[in-house]
Amino acid sequence: MPVLALPQLSTVVPLSVASRSQAAATAGLCRCLIAAGIVHEDALPENEADPLKACQQAIDAWIKRLIGPLHCLQPRVAINVLDEHQHQPASRDGKLGAYAYLDLYWCEYHESEWPVGRQLEALNAAMPGLGATVLQVLREQSRYVYPVFTPDIADDVSSYLYWQGESDEEAALDMMCEDDNEADREAMRDEMVTRAMLDAAYPEWARRWLVRQEKGRRRRKGDACQRPCDLRRAAKTLSNPTMRAIVADALALSKLPLDDSFRPDIDGEYIGFGAVLSWDEADITTRIYDDLLNLAHQSEFCDRMGEAVIPLDDPGALAACFARLDLRFQAIALIDRLIHALSG
Repeated sequence: MPVLALPQLSTVVPLSVASRSQAAATAGLCRCLIAAGIVHEDALPENEADPLKACQQAIDAWIKRLIGPLHCLQPRVAINVLDEHQHQPASRDGKLGAYAYLDLYWCEYHESEWPVGRQLEALNAAMPGLGATVLQVLREQSRYVYPVFTPDIADDVSSYLYWQGESDEEAALDMMCEDDNEADREAMRDEMVTRAMLDAAYPEWARRWLVRQEKGRRRRKGDACQRPCDLRRAAKTLSNPTMRAIVADALALSKLPLDDSFRPDIDGEYIGFGAVLSWDEADITTRIYDDLLNLAHQSEFCDRMGEAVIPLDDPGALAACFARLDLRFQAIALIDRLIHALSG
């Protein structure tokens, strides 16, 4: 029997149809990005019919080349175009509104769990307070660039997620159980994250920020010493090469002058974390993080790590924005190296 050939569209037929006004606006965006030196014509993917998506892919690839190879993090850079009122362009009288701003933002493509407790405790054993100091550097610097979900955040989230804002579950149990019904209290306690579970999951120093002592002020006798460890001295005195590399990266990260100038405009629950730093594999941290995500997806949430709204009529503003992002690229590479070494 003869085989019937299926009809095929010619390769010259476009897969999608865009209005002339949209095509003109998108072409203008491409010219602006090329003029600013952000996108090169030869870097645009040939197999992408949508010029806007092609520009996004070119920007994403360019930034990943600047950051370098990563082991743990998977940053994703995306762009939107906005009108003169910084809203999504709308069609009026059959014509698409002009593109006036570029909305550039980045987030994590797929966050993963990385157990870091064993290595942090080994650092503390090698030099008092060293593991706590490295963890604090990660917390302090990543919040401006690539936030990570750490034990102190798990502690804070537990308070409002399970305990009605209190330091343990007792007030929540009082609200949900009848007075003097210990059986109900224990049954509900067995189903929830409790203070005892958190205390067992992490050492106290992992859930508390170190306090830098004020200059000229002496520590009172009997006060616990919470001062950070001297990373420069640690890098010179440690004999273990893996620990020396961790300390060197933590020191380099701590010296980057980062700020919150690219902080996203947050509506709803914030879930823009690039990694979950558990203490041991599959410990209580992952459960708390999953419960936070479930709550966030029931209403508004923000998963952006950083963003910038840039006027398209000024190619110099685009170039200046990307120049300021260079410190962020350096920080992402150091954060990734630290997480990879601590979880190894």
